[in-house]
Amino acid sequence: MGRAVLSQFLTLSNSTPRLSSSLFCGRLGSKYLKRPGSIRHNRTINGDNGAGFRCCCSVSLSQPAVPETSSIPVRKRIVSGVQPTGAIHLGNYLGAIKTWIELQNSYDTLFFIVDLHAITLPYDTQQLSKATRNTAAIYLACGVDTSKASVFVQSHVRAHVELMWLLSSATPIGWLNRMIQFKEKSRKVGDENVGVALLTYPVLMASDILLYQSDLVPVGEDQKQHLELTRELAERVNYLYGGRKWKKLGGRGGAIFKVPEPLIPPAGARVMSLTDGLSKVSSNR
Repeated sequence: MGRAVLSQFLTLSNSTPRLSSSLFCGRLGSKYLKRPGSIRHNRTINGDNGAGFRCCCSVSLSQPAVPETSSIPVRKRIVSGVQPTGAIHLGNYLGAIKTWIELQNSYDTLFFIVDLHAITLPYDTQQLSKATRNTAAIYLACGVDTSKASVFVQSHVRAHVELMWLLSSATPIGWLNRMIQFKEKSRKVGDENVGVALLTYPVLMASDILLYQSDLVPVGEDQKQHLELTRELAERVNYLYGGRKWKKLGGRGGAIFKVPEPLIPPAGARVMSLTDGLSKVSSNR
């Protein structure tokens, strides 16, 4: 079983830059891709009122983000996203988007709309679809430059879910049970009505990060525990399937995944609600 799982991990992680550049542009055969060439930025949002929005990618369809033979120094990679659960609020801007504008000039940046995470709690289908397009438009309006950063929708890249399933096989249930956010949200909804997706939310977050071999992850203070789980999962997979085990199968050996580091902004890491001052600000506050 270990050999089979390892081969799957390698399929998703062995050539990350090429993987990311091709998947962003819809190479998985999605109906959203309307032409075989590079996606033209001026058509992604305004072409048909956003209905055909797929992604805004700074690399071409068939080329890796950084050519393998290039002498250009590889910049550190940052992955981040915002859930389209409602209107973008002050917490999203101060805690994430404002920081992105600065980071895109110095790092290899990937910013996505986190719609799969948004369905872990009850949601309206039409509203989620509209909010997803609006969130992408707000990214661009706030200053995200698609010539410097890649912007995409999480659910359009099925490798996120594929890697999540593989990571789930290496995740002890006890690690998930100790997540504070799961305890808080399940208490509000009621244990009998909580979906499994809420429990496995941190595993999907780990997949979002590890899939692209991220070096740094901008996180708020409330997400630090989830990032710690991501780091532990990366180390666990590297221990179980990397090193000599990988080399015996003809691989290069060493670590399968990079262990990402947190990047906590100096201001806005946790913006509190203006109504009660105790809860974190959300689209409802």
